[in-house]
Amino acid sequence: MSATRRLPPPPSPPLPFVLPTFTGARLANGLAVRAARWGRRPTVAVSVLFPGAGSAADPPGREGMAEITGDTFLGGTRRRDARGLAEALDDLAAILEVSAGSDSSVARLSILEKDLDDGLALLAEVLTESTFPEDEFEKNRRRQIDVLAEQRSEPDFLARERLLDRLYPGHPYGRLTATEKGLEALTRDEIAAFAATRFSLSHATLILAGAADPDTLLRSASRAFEGLAAGLRVPADTVPPPPRIDGFSIHLVNRPGSVQTNLLFARPALARRNPRFTTALVANQSLGGGASSRLFHVLREERSLTYGAYSSLSARVAGGQFSASIDCRTEVTREACSGLFDLIRAFAAGGPTGEEHERSRKYLLGSFPIPRETPGGVAQDEISRLLHGLPEDEWATWRDRVGAVSRQEACRVAEDFFDPDTGILAAVGDAKVIRPVLESFGDTTLWDADGPRA
Repeated sequence: MSATRRLPPPPSPPLPFVLPTFTGARLANGLAVRAARWGRRPTVAVSVLFPGAGSAADPPGREGMAEITGDTFLGGTRRRDARGLAEALDDLAAILEVSAGSDSSVARLSILEKDLDDGLALLAEVLTESTFPEDEFEKNRRRQIDVLAEQRSEPDFLARERLLDRLYPGHPYGRLTATEKGLEALTRDEIAAFAATRFSLSHATLILAGAADPDTLLRSASRAFEGLAAGLRVPADTVPPPPRIDGFSIHLVNRPGSVQTNLLFARPALARRNPRFTTALVANQSLGGGASSRLFHVLREERSLTYGAYSSLSARVAGGQFSASIDCRTEVTREACSGLFDLIRAFAAGGPTGEEHERSRKYLLGSFPIPRETPGGVAQDEISRLLHGLPEDEWATWRDRVGAVSRQEACRVAEDFFDPDTGILAAVGDAKVIRPVLESFGDTTLWDADGPRA
């Protein structure tokens, strides 16, 4: 008895997905407020965006200042200590954190709608009355130093650290995370001063998203923040453009005895606000955006050279990068490295096939709603839009723009921004074995955790 194999039906066109419209106001103290109705759950996602308060603003020699400042906001206020804050959050079944990125810091609160006023009052207290106690500062500082020591045992961390250092030499974007020296030099008074200048309400934006009417959300925000001091009106520093990278270079971090090699390539690409960024996303999806991409299919599925092969676009306010990564067994480093660059070079020269391009567009169109199903997802979209200076309709028109990207446009953007003849290759592995291999691809500098070895 036999059965006829039947192919699955072709996918249907993407269903309509209408995102909410944010409405806004500006309070007397300068705080901008944005609110949108989204979702059916009785929760509200609240975010406060502080542009210019990220790691790019860390003073030289104080790398880690933004991160430790964010961590220590919850160390205590003029009204309660760290334990009291934790208990107040538990009583509200709320989650509150302050975290630093590269170009900004963001305070995030998740709160039940019925407790929104109390949650916003607590958020306002944390942001404007934190005392940054010495013991809490020291605890966070020591914990981060311990985390860094652990991260240095991870080859992927070492590869990314060295790659950024060489891709953005002497630039704030050239640092992956805090440094031990910077953390050791920090003082409690310095992070308090950083908070006073960088976390000012006068140039912040409060974003709320939930099932409630936007006017209700805006009124709650006004009750909690209207009467608070604006803080110091210090304009955020403008991050300078990244330095120009010419040519190709290889940087090897020695990991004696390693049975695998980590390879990470990157080159300058596009800032997020560049009009061609959406086209570049579509092109990258074909090259290395997932398990159906060309890199994954050829290097893993066909040739079994790697555990995984991916590429991505990373965007920051002042610039961006295209990167591709693979992990492989030490003994196949030559084949894996050659295969990676051959595929990227061929893609830069010829772009995606018609089939690859159509599959990538369908994937991006179909997956777009998934991270935006919750209020937190649309709040994050608004953070990104504001931080990068994108238009009001950026997300409302995103699927239309993806659907309109032609294969010819994807080919041109790949040629302009994916060509591996310019860029940095960072490798982590046993230098005794793989250094001669890497030197066949170009000049190779040997590094340890602190700098070049030879």
